[in-house]
Amino acid sequence: MSLSEASPMIHCAKTEQLAAFNYSLVDYFNSWKYFHHVEDQLRLDLTFRTTVLDRAKRFMEAVTPQAWRGRDFLKVVIHIRRGDLISPDRQRQGWSEPEPDYFNRSMAYYCACHPRVLFVVLSNDMLWCRRNVVGDHVVYSTGKTPIEDMAIASLCDHAIITVGTYGWWAGWFTGGVVVTQKNFPTPRSPLSRRFNRQDYYKPEWIAL
Repeated sequence: MSLSEASPMIHCAKTEQLAAFNYSLVDYFNSWKYFHHVEDQLRLDLTFRTTVLDRAKRFMEAVTPQAWRGRDFLKVVIHIRRGDLISPDRQRQGWSEPEPDYFNRSMAYYCACHPRVLFVVLSNDMLWCRRNVVGDHVVYSTGKTPIEDMAIASLCDHAIITVGTYGWWAGWFTGGVVVTQKNFPTPRSPLSRRFNRQDYYKPEWIAL
């Protein structure tokens, strides 16, 4: 028996009252509400291979400023998805493109909380990132596989994310304060009618 969602960004309440059958889950089921009651156990289950985690740790050690070694500082991952989601068709659907100002405001939020913040950028458009997401302590992950980048995210304390499930999980893996796009999806767009912010984003995540 299969079970589908009405929308991948709206919690499917039917999952809470399933009969005793085997089900095939069709779609994304990308809501924190599906597993919030077992989240601690899930964090123990979703671990990275030692080789992957070791490479992520070496990267984080290499990009840590020498003066900060042995001192307290925040590690904030920034995931920026562009590529397919900035096409004219996706934009018309409501996949709002993140602007540089979103990252400037989000980075300022963390810098106001701590005097030392290291920002680690993950993206499928690093050229754009290098031009638009800049600062004294901004580093960029290049030449890594997607799973290695996700392991890097898991070593960070907090996250700034854009649209898409990869960024969502990158934020979840940090387990800290996650900043999301307030203008996602574009208001009154087709996508906005298939989206519920309270279902999709965890309640403690912040919209800027």
